[in-house]
Amino acid sequence: MSIIDFPDDDRIHIVDIDVSTLRPGDMLALTENSPVKLYSRDAVRTAMTDGVTMAADEANISSGDSRFVWAHAAAMTLLDNPSANWATVRNAHYAPGPAPTDDDDPQYTRDQVSQAVNNGIDLAAKRERHTVADDLDNLIVNAALTLLDDPDADFHKVATENYDECPSVIRSWL
Repeated sequence: MSIIDFPDDDRIHIVDIDVSTLRPGDMLALTENSPVKLYSRDAVRTAMTDGVTMAADEANISSGDSRFVWAHAAAMTLLDNPSANWATVRNAHYAPGPAPTDDDDPQYTRDQVSQAVNNGIDLAAKRERHTVADDLDNLIVNAALTLLDDPDADFHKVATENYDECPSVIRSWL
């Protein structure tokens, strides 16, 4: 990034952005170091839902299984409230408040989404299954984050981009 000074002391930031990674309508925010892409709650919810569905399909488990329902609920709760405890997750799931009016507004960085998804998966595994996240949970995380950036990604793409193993080996872990 370069900074150019003008006589009126305004600063213009010139930033190199790889436009091939952007889709129509994508929003960017300038951080201290560089621009970052922002995601809407709706985009995160869709990526989470699709990631859960992909993982469930690959494991031959219903996506309505409680492990997936609670992972999704926890991740979405932690997206807006990163310090939420399990009671808050359960309350949000059983008694959701009014629908947010800013569902389509880009407002979350990929790091915020990644933290919410990872922490949500861990919290759900600990509180609902009394264990730690396993390979299937990790696939949910990797699938959701891959689908966030590439909504058309399939299992093969998720496997090859996130693991040093071929898709059939990943499938054997589930």
